Amino acid sequence: MFTSKGKTPDTVPALPESNTRRPPPSRMMTSIIANGVRMIGTVEAEGAELQVDGEIDGNVRGGSLTIGDTGMVKGDIIAESVLVNGRVEGSVRARKVQLARNAHVLGDIVHQSLSVEMGAVFEGQCRYLQDPLNPSAGVGAAVAPQISAPSGAASNDTAGSFYDQPSDRMVSGVVVTGAQS
Repeated sequence: MFTSKGKTPDTVPALPESNTRRPPPSRMMTSIIANGVRMIGTVEAEGAELQVDGEIDGNVRGGSLTIGDTGMVKGDIIAESVLVNGRVEGSVRARKVQLARNAHVLGDIVHQSLSVEMGAVFEGQCRYLQDPLNPSAGVGAAVAPQISAPSGAASNDTAGSFYDQPSDRMVSGVVVTGAQS
């Protein structure tokens, strides 16, 4: 009933080698540096997702970087997107930077998009660039902010607006109060 008279055996296709099977980029797994783990040196995770709940003492380069509540990076960061819930001591260069309410960043940020939640601490300068990941963009010293007196600040008339106070100066859209030099 089940005979193979006169038939040639079917060939079975070879299985692909295991080292050539990679998940598509949209399904890549997140690499996690767990709480209690301390890494010293440069971490490169090009195009990959990286979550830091431990500590990295060195520069980090990756596709998408999340620094958890217990995470800390002591070094410079270059990534497509960065979400900071923990602490960063170094510069951040990314297309999209988000500082959550528990974030503490000590360093400069070069970004295309920046959001800062209420409660986040940021000590440094931030600079918008159309392409912050371009190595030649933004090279050199940071441009000092332009300080200008708001209209009406030349007079000592205190009956005007809040900006008319003599000790207030406008710095790139931010009011800086304090003693004049």
